[in-house]
Amino acid sequence: MITFIIPVKSKRVSGSWEHFSKLFERTIKSVSNQTSENFRIVVVCHEKPEISFEHPKVEYIHVDFEPPVLKPELAEKHDGMKEEDKSNKILAGLDYIKKYEQNYVMVADADDCISNRIAEYVDENKSKDLPGWYFKKGYIYREGDKFISLNKEGFNLLCGTCIVIKPDLIQHIFKNKPHLLYVHQTIQLTETEALSPLPLPGAIYSMGNGENHFMSGTMMKDLATGKKLFSVSTFKGIIRKLKKYRVKPLNTKIKNEFGIYEVKVAS
Repeated sequence: MITFIIPVKSKRVSGSWEHFSKLFERTIKSVSNQTSENFRIVVVCHEKPEISFEHPKVEYIHVDFEPPVLKPELAEKHDGMKEEDKSNKILAGLDYIKKYEQNYVMVADADDCISNRIAEYVDENKSKDLPGWYFKKGYIYREGDKFISLNKEGFNLLCGTCIVIKPDLIQHIFKNKPHLLYVHQTIQLTETEALSPLPLPGAIYSMGNGENHFMSGTMMKDLATGKKLFSVSTFKGIIRKLKKYRVKPLNTKIKNEFGIYEVKVAS
């Protein structure tokens, strides 16, 4: 059994709650589309997103701590506050699911999509008693594109939807300084325990959707226009980066496995 925990940001810090709700609805449809029935989904939120989709495997729990209070002039501090809010919601979800039996847990960001084969893979491999898996491979999707990029190495360095882990080991994914943070890049948990690479692309990282915490519209424009692309340091890395990605059409197979579809960016 695997439990998916989805932390949801507050309506008070969303650029467009209506648009975010549409992104979240795509995510919850994607996560609940598993080929195995051995899963549950726990959504942790201040306010439940405004969606019509329902599923018997989904539970919503509400937190009562204050959401981050954001001020435009404190962008760097915003990141810390947002990350701490997300981390506290993950911890609230972990505390809630202690009443259940599960072999593994996975945190999924509220605007990403995941493979429908994850629960089945966990079922088939739980007898190996591994600490868990990280997503070495995954897809990068810019909203509205007809193509999608497969990141073949290092997907977990980019996207927070990337770890399946035993519940009693997930504390090793957090750090407390300078603020509480879910460090999704973590692979080595202890001196003797490490996550294994998942042998299949595990998730789709949605970029440029207007509500993404890290990959903002500004950053997407910089990437698209090549701004700062040819500095000495980045030039040396171009070949290495190209080797990690493979662009392919956003075909029916990918759409069916991940539940991905276009959510138009709010104007």
